[in-house]
Amino acid sequence: MQKENNRIRVDIYGMEYQLRGKASVDHLRLVAGLVDDKMREIAGANPRLDLNRLAVLAAVNIADEYMRLRQEYEELLKILEREPDRPQGRLDL
Repeated sequence: MQKENNRIRVDIYGMEYQLRGKASVDHLRLVAGLVDDKMREIAGANPRLDLNRLAVLAAVNIADEYMRLRQEYEELLKILEREPDRPQGRLDL
């Protein structure tokens, strides 16, 4: 059975957006909050940035954080797979 799409209206950097996805409403709110927080953080340090540049810099910063966390995750998986008591293969954490 396919999960239904949830819809939610969120405010990101003063603009209203409608998000839709299979994730929970709480998850969609958290994602929107992360984007809003990142945009506000960057705008605080660079108050003259226009909205487009601000959005792109927020996306680049979030992508960088994601890639670093993914690399750490992959390194942890390798460590766990080397332990003799652990089953081999990918772990679902």
